Amino acid sequence: MPLFFSYRLSLAFLLSVLASQPLQSEPLRNATSTQQIFSGASTDPYTLAVRATVWGYPLVRAAQLRQKATQPEHPFAPRPTTLATAPINRIGQARDLAGPDTRIGVAPNNDTLYSLAFVDTQAGPFQLDTPDFGTRYYIFQFGEADSETRQSYGQSSHGGRLPPIFIAGPDYRGEIPKGAKVVRSAQRYLMVAGRVLVDGSQDLPNVHRIQDAIRLRKWLGKGRLAETPITSQRPLAGDINGAPNGLNLLANLGTVLEDWRVSKEDADFIASLRRIGLTTENGFRYAHLPAVERAVIERGVADGLAIIREKTRHLGTLSGGWTTSYAGSRFGRDLLLRAAVAMDQIYVLDKDEALYPVAHLDAQGQQLDGRNTYTLCFRKQDLPPVDGFWSITLYYEKGFLAANPIGRYSIGDRTPGIVYGPDGSLRLLIQNDDPGEEGRANWLPAPHEPFMLMMRLYRPEARAAEARWHPPAVRPVNPKVPPDSAGCRSP
Repeated sequence: MPLFFSYRLSLAFLLSVLASQPLQSEPLRNATSTQQIFSGASTDPYTLAVRATVWGYPLVRAAQLRQKATQPEHPFAPRPTTLATAPINRIGQARDLAGPDTRIGVAPNNDTLYSLAFVDTQAGPFQLDTPDFGTRYYIFQFGEADSETRQSYGQSSHGGRLPPIFIAGPDYRGEIPKGAKVVRSAQRYLMVAGRVLVDGSQDLPNVHRIQDAIRLRKWLGKGRLAETPITSQRPLAGDINGAPNGLNLLANLGTVLEDWRVSKEDADFIASLRRIGLTTENGFRYAHLPAVERAVIERGVADGLAIIREKTRHLGTLSGGWTTSYAGSRFGRDLLLRAAVAMDQIYVLDKDEALYPVAHLDAQGQQLDGRNTYTLCFRKQDLPPVDGFWSITLYYEKGFLAANPIGRYSIGDRTPGIVYGPDGSLRLLIQNDDPGEEGRANWLPAPHEPFMLMMRLYRPEARAAEARWHPPAVRPVNPKVPPDSAGCRSP
């Protein structure tokens, strides 16, 4: 069973049922579940600030990602070839695999080239057309403005060829083209993210030809498509108006709320935030709050972020230092889980398409750190069970790829020259020092500081998706005990 709490009760229901319970007077910093944070009605500024942080963090991260990708002030500015960014309503194509300079979002993969668009559905509807992918792995994901993904289509759902994808906003009631797959956004903004497998640098030209045939256009009616317009976006107030550092998140959330379509489930909660100056009409009016209340709210924001950060270390089921969320990209009403996923791995694919075990800890429960050396050893029967492919990517603790002398940021079943043992097992070396010619093929370089690992299982088999398989623990190397070169010993 996953360790996280999952339920589908609306916040409105929780607030009405639990309103009679005594308010929580002590700080919430040690809260570990959505239920603890959101139980009971409250007018306490500290409690509301914690709740606003947990609820709003994914919305802000998604908005920051959109604005960083689309560059509203300079939409046609040059972009690095590792980034698939483009102006709003246009689709960008990464032409090189992600590297240490890829600083958009967190935990980028190093297996695929991205196609990326952020669309303003008020300027739509839009039509996405794609070529025949043949047997090559690909997936197109449609990420909502709250960081959840409810729809994705690709090889798993349609084989080598997708139908046209029709993208519309929540208020669109017009004609829909025959034969199209409909994606209807719940909010004004929607992310479109395509991933196409690259089998090494020599395969890049083949993927480029595929990318060149991907089109995103405005739909004007039957048989009529046009270039998409570039629309304006509200600047995020916390990033431009010099809000106190501790209130930046809420200032940015205020900007997001001005464009937000409030659901019935969230209506009572959002109304409660008026007490701390957050409204859909005016954003975050922190200057109108008394100084004492601002200090309390800042403490609530700080504690909310600490709660989210702690949750990233427990994203689902814990096994051997790895945590795996089996909720995928659909969080229901588990708002803390949604926030933690947004902090560590925003816009993950749905669990049937990919699983993302994450390791911050070694087999002894200690933080992974490149000042130590480690092995990760799969017996033949324990190799990752996938119908697609698998990889392990190493990141700094903040989720960026770590530069290294051999330019290897991930390792997996497609790594050229990777060496299996005579018994079919696979030992990976994770360390800062070059292990030499004999071990280099299986080396995943680590920085000389704390790091994290993310495993990706694309199209996981049932035993992985149903938590009947878990990655082996990352084991620190005892320099006095040389590893068994013939295979993996049972722990």
